[in-house]
Amino acid sequence: MKIRFMAWMATQFLRLIYFTVRWERIDLPENTKHYLEERKGFLLALWHNQIPNIIDFTYKFYIKRYDRNVAPMASQSKDGELVTRVIANFGMKPKRGSSRRGGATALKALIQHSKSGNISLITPDGPTGPVYELKPGIIQLASVTGYPIISYCGVYTKFWIVNSWDRVFVPKPFSKVTFYVSEPFFIPKLKGEEDLEVWRKKFEAFMLAQVGVSAEEAENLRKEVREAAEAKRKAREN
Repeated sequence: MKIRFMAWMATQFLRLIYFTVRWERIDLPENTKHYLEERKGFLLALWHNQIPNIIDFTYKFYIKRYDRNVAPMASQSKDGELVTRVIANFGMKPKRGSSRRGGATALKALIQHSKSGNISLITPDGPTGPVYELKPGIIQLASVTGYPIISYCGVYTKFWIVNSWDRVFVPKPFSKVTFYVSEPFFIPKLKGEEDLEVWRKKFEAFMLAQVGVSAEEAENLRKEVREAAEAKRKAREN
C-alpha cells in the first residue's frame, strides 16, 4: 500500500512538472529517424539518473508519435517496484529483473521482446550503480539480437539533483528542455569476455559523451558517492 501511494504521488508530481515544461528541440539523426519510421528493431539506453527527465518524452515520442511498444527493464527491488509503477502509468510495460536478481530471466524476456519488433529500454548502470558505469547486459543483448543501441537524454534549463547513488536529475516546473537521441550504435557478434569488455567500454564512452560527462568526471562522481555512503555508514555506527 505504501509503495502504491508513493507511486501515485510521484506520478502526479511528474505529470504536473511535465505539463509546465516547454520542449525546445529534439535532436534526432536521420539514421535514427529511419529506424523509427521503418519500424526497425533497436534497443534504447539511458543513464539511470535520466529517468525523470525522459518518462514523458518516451511516452509522447516513441509510443504515441511512432506507435512503438517500449518495455523498460526494472529492478525486482522495492525501489524497482516504485519505478515500475510510475513508468507503467506512462504507457510502458516493464520487464522485472536486474544484474543481481532475475537478470538472466529478464535478459531472455528482453531478447524475445526485441525480436518481436518491440523496443527494449535498459538503464545500463542500474539498478544500484556505480553511477555511469555501464554493465555488460545491454552489450550482450545487442550482440545476440543484432539490433543497434540508441541512447537518449533530456537536458533541462532548470532541475534539482537528488542526493541518491546516481545523483538523479528531476526537472523543475516551467523549465525548457532539449532531447538528444543518438545515432544507432552497432555491436558485432562477440567472441569472448575480452571482446565484451572492449565494446562495453566503447559504448560507455559513447553514452558519457552524449550527456557531456568525461571519464574523469564520472570517476570523480563515483568516488564522491562512495565517500558519502561511507560517511553515512560511520555516522550510523557512532
